[in-house]
Amino acid sequence: MNAPARDPLGDIVRKLVACIRMLSSNEPGDVEGAKSGVQRLLKGAIDVDVHALADRIENGGVSEKFRQEVRAQIARAHEVRYEKGVRAAEARFRTDGKLEFSEVALFVERQINRLPPDKHEFIHKMALYATQGFEPSPKQGKFLFDLFIQYLGGRIK
Repeated sequence: MNAPARDPLGDIVRKLVACIRMLSSNEPGDVEGAKSGVQRLLKGAIDVDVHALADRIENGGVSEKFRQEVRAQIARAHEVRYEKGVRAAEARFRTDGKLEFSEVALFVERQINRLPPDKHEFIHKMALYATQGFEPSPKQGKFLFDLFIQYLGGRIK
């Protein structure tokens, strides 16, 4: 494997950061050494654009456009992952699938501390249905399924 090319600005930034930290020292010799170090770094950086270095320090080296692109990629990845999880859980939740209503209801009740308190009463009611052998209404089943997906990831562990 090839090693990534070294970033000359990154090296200088790291050294500048060390010098800046030394400026807060209680020892006068450390402070003078840090000042001299900053001056040497800036004079020695002949092939480095000082304005680019200042921009890197000021902006953390990342442009706003790049930050927006990364945020958009993260959002897309989250949507795709969530959609795949929903589809997989829906396929397993069907009556012809592996998970039965009673399994999901009892699992959700065991994990009740991971769900909002305003949903606890409903979850207890669904668990009671499961233990008594009752079937929920379609609306109740869908709501339980939605809670199962949203808060517990759609998987029984």
